[in-house]
Amino acid sequence: MKINRIITSLLVAGTLASCAPAITVKYDYDPKVNVRQFATYRIEADRQRNADPIVGSNLNQRRISDALDQSLKARGYKPVTQGEADLVIRFFMDSKDKQQIQSNGMYSPYSMWGYGGMNNGVYSRQYEENRVVINVLDARTNDIIWQGWATGQLNTRNKERDRDQAFRETVTSIMKNFPESAGQDYGAAR
Repeated sequence: MKINRIITSLLVAGTLASCAPAITVKYDYDPKVNVRQFATYRIEADRQRNADPIVGSNLNQRRISDALDQSLKARGYKPVTQGEADLVIRFFMDSKDKQQIQSNGMYSPYSMWGYGGMNNGVYSRQYEENRVVINVLDARTNDIIWQGWATGQLNTRNKERDRDQAFRETVTSIMKNFPESAGQDYGAAR
């Protein structure tokens, strides 16, 4: 009976680990805006929303900024350090504690007869859910023309996972929905 409990516990632990929330990416845009008119950009962190000392740290802001810069340059946009940019790329990151509850649907008939049996098969897991939000604004009007966000477990405690790579992959996943190159309509870029 103990072996069955051990095997069941290992299976449930493996299932919970494999069911860790993946990064979910979504985006939205203003279809009335002609993206063809934009060619230059500047990147800035949203200082008010990046107030968290860990997820909003300068280190994480640098990671996101570098990944955004790489992605935009690859699409043909030009960075502007002095003067007016066509686009302002503003980003922030936040997090909240979440709980995942899962049932393995197992029930032991032995518990009906008072022999103990297995528990009810309900397990919970605490984790931190992160969100990276990228807002693309028309610098002239300060209106958001495109927005992309990723939600999931980005700030993982797994030492094997490289955080720089995790941020790069997350930003790349978000930005793959942004128009492919400057001077191209949004509809043509998708």
